[in-house]
Amino acid sequence: MEHFTRHKDMVENESDILTSLYLEKLGRLQLELLEKQTEASRLKMKMKLMQAAINRDEQPDLKAIEQEINTRLQNYYAQIQAQSAALEEAKKMLSHLISEEETQKLKEIFRVLCKRLHPDLNPNQTEKDKDLFIKVKAAYDLQRLSVLQNTLLYLDDPNKEKLLLISSDEKVERIKHLENKIISLRAKIDQLKQSFPFSMEALILDEDYIVQKQEELRIQIKTCEEEIVKYSNIINIMADE
Repeated sequence: MEHFTRHKDMVENESDILTSLYLEKLGRLQLELLEKQTEASRLKMKMKLMQAAINRDEQPDLKAIEQEINTRLQNYYAQIQAQSAALEEAKKMLSHLISEEETQKLKEIFRVLCKRLHPDLNPNQTEKDKDLFIKVKAAYDLQRLSVLQNTLLYLDDPNKEKLLLISSDEKVERIKHLENKIISLRAKIDQLKQSFPFSMEALILDEDYIVQKQEELRIQIKTCEEEIVKYSNIINIMADE
């Protein structure tokens, strides 16, 4: 159940949240950089096409040049539009994650679960309960109220003990089946951890990394802005000749 729930949460919940956090913290600067890079490329192309016409002793056809540039950069413009839309979706998701009332419930249930599952307060707890506490902490960090509620219901369920009444042979068969399922789920979870956004999870939550990456993006943006000014000046000179 632990691995199934973990895999389900990663696919259905955590992936969208981590992606949204990544876009919110770095996406806007990345979008700005893409826009500046595209503009710099556009001006560089325009400069070269104008120069090619001048080298042929022709007057540059600015309208035709602009049309050719727009065709060449069509994929970049589509990428900018897609990234801009993704940022808006990320903003919506992060602004509607959880209400104040749900936040209060989240904290209350987490406190109850900590008393029942925290290793320091329960030194004789089982490995299963230790794993369950890890799940509880992850659910709290990701604001998954439903997971905490279901965990509390599970702990309070008097029918849990009915599992002890299953026959010995049936237990062995079930255990083997569950072990195979767990192995399969672990493999899927490991694959997910190697892919975006899970491969970036530690960095997304690392403020030092985020600050450093933001500064790197700002430096790249400034470089592009300098190129834009340079190419614009050259184009203006060529147009006046």
